[in-house]
Amino acid sequence: MEINGSFFDSRSSRRHPAILRSVVAANGQPGWLTVYDAASLTAEPLAETGAAALTFSSRVGNTPRFLRFPDGGVFETGDNDAVDKLALALHPRAGLAHWLESRTRYAVIGLVLTVLFTWTAIQYGIPFSARVAAFAISAKNNRRIGQGLLESLDQAFFSPSTLPPAEQDRLRRRFLSFIGAVDGLPLTVEFRQAKARIGANAFALPSGTIVFTDQLVKLAKNDEELLGVFSHEAGHVARRHAMRAILQQSALAAVIVAVTGDVSTVSSTIAAAPVFLVQTGYSRDFEREADDFAVARLREGHISPAHYAAMLSRLEAARPSRAGKGGTKAGTDDLPLEDYLSTHPATAERLKRIAGQ
Repeated sequence: MEINGSFFDSRSSRRHPAILRSVVAANGQPGWLTVYDAASLTAEPLAETGAAALTFSSRVGNTPRFLRFPDGGVFETGDNDAVDKLALALHPRAGLAHWLESRTRYAVIGLVLTVLFTWTAIQYGIPFSARVAAFAISAKNNRRIGQGLLESLDQAFFSPSTLPPAEQDRLRRRFLSFIGAVDGLPLTVEFRQAKARIGANAFALPSGTIVFTDQLVKLAKNDEELLGVFSHEAGHVARRHAMRAILQQSALAAVIVAVTGDVSTVSSTIAAAPVFLVQTGYSRDFEREADDFAVARLREGHISPAHYAAMLSRLEAARPSRAGKGGTKAGTDDLPLEDYLSTHPATAERLKRIAGQ
């Protein structure tokens, strides 16, 4: 068997017009492959190897094929049929992939199965795996992760709280006497003055630290309203929602890398984790779980969930004025660009659910 093509040695980028010759072994299979310069077939071979050491590139339409030698040399040819014949002689199943890809029916079936598998993995596999992984992380590691995230957030979004220290201590004692720990994780409370884009907000870190912004504290009419928000965030801690969400995003980024080859997706996802905690909403299921947790704890403490609903309603009522309808201009600390509800979707649905419990 002879195949016409070009040869590239491993020492330069020079193209050599060449011919690949295959010597048939006693068993009828190719035994030795030799590449000769097409201008001088009697000269010293450009490369040679046993057939078993040769590797083939896959067939993609009519694009050129590459046969790679152990020393780094590459033989390139557009004679796909000859390469297929050589490959089949060495590996009887070598043409199966091309045979399947060249038939529309099997290509469509493969595409459908790939889409179904990917959708199932994203819809069910990734959330389940993230939940198992999040609960498997030790309290010590959760504290380390939470501390690192809080430091990043302080640099980007917050400044020290302007609330009087006595008021911070009073609220902290009130909150922690109500719920001091959840599912083995002790809770801590921090107060921060937020930049305008964060505004009235509260969020929970994987470590069990719950951060309140000064703006949210000032919007509350009484401690019971803040206890409702605190209980909701404690629910996120108990269900490991922050860590689960971060793990799910990272796993989804890995899937995107596998499909597109864009490695930068993973690094950008990791870098965006602190932003996610304060600007990206949890899923509806996570919010329902946290709301259910809050309502149950409030009732256990003989506090009406109506206080929590009132806080959400007040925040919802303040939102239209941010668009400039008679309220404070966007960008001021009194009326933030992003309030607590911006990271907690479907307010009306949540209020109806809270009222019905």
